[in-house]
Amino acid sequence: MIINKIEPQGYYGGVKKALNDVYKAIDDPNTPKPIYLLGAIIHNEHVINDLISKGVILVEDKKKRRVDLIQQIHSGTIVFSAHGVCPEVYKIAKEKKLHILDTTCKNVLIVHERIKKHLDLGYTCFYIGTKSHPEAEGVLGISNKIILINSISDLEQINVTTPVYVTNQTTLSIYQTNLIYEYIQNNFKNAIIDNKICNATTIRQKAILEQNPVDLSLVIGDKTSSNTNKLVEASKSIGIKTFLIEDKSQINEIELTNVNTISSSSGASTPRDIVDDV
Repeated sequence: MIINKIEPQGYYGGVKKALNDVYKAIDDPNTPKPIYLLGAIIHNEHVINDLISKGVILVEDKKKRRVDLIQQIHSGTIVFSAHGVCPEVYKIAKEKKLHILDTTCKNVLIVHERIKKHLDLGYTCFYIGTKSHPEAEGVLGISNKIILINSISDLEQINVTTPVYVTNQTTLSIYQTNLIYEYIQNNFKNAIIDNKICNATTIRQKAILEQNPVDLSLVIGDKTSSNTNKLVEASKSIGIKTFLIEDKSQINEIELTNVNTISSSSGASTPRDIVDDV
């Protein structure tokens, strides 16, 4: 059997830094304990379970926003995930006198800053993203004037007289997002397009789409990871039979009869050792 490893694999820089910061905090006697994760720091169950085994406390509820979850934390250190949080969460954390460990990805911070800037300048701000994703939650919490766009259909009934600024969640499909941007350019005169899909996400999606033909493709990552799921979509879009697996234990669930060539890739929040095990 021929296995084609599609690079890059394993963590990207922002995830690696966020995790290093938390592991350092665990070992640092000067970091106030306990350490709370306000939502999963990254979308990978293996990593979260390892942090929990070291005494970190995960505060998460898919039905609740971070501005509500933080009410459960009264002392120690609070970790803001790589996805970022809204200004109200920062405010509450400071009022509670919590020690803040902010691991927000620098690309997400740029999105926050530019949206605030254009709101102040009087622009109507469109944000292309997924409502349930923590990154989108953090951005939408900046202002109720931000309009969430999930698909072209969301734009068809919008009429605005002010100038338009558009940006996006960093983990989306580059090609689906480009279709939305193309529609905006054609229908909203002089809209400012600020595509902020993470470079690591873009590189991985392009590598998937440009891979050599194979019988089967394995995308290694957590099922809750947006960037991992977009890799699966990209692989399927070019006609390759594709499976998302979280670790090597799930390989036995896949029928490999008559499979001679396999490609493997991973989401940006998948540990390299899990990839190597697969």
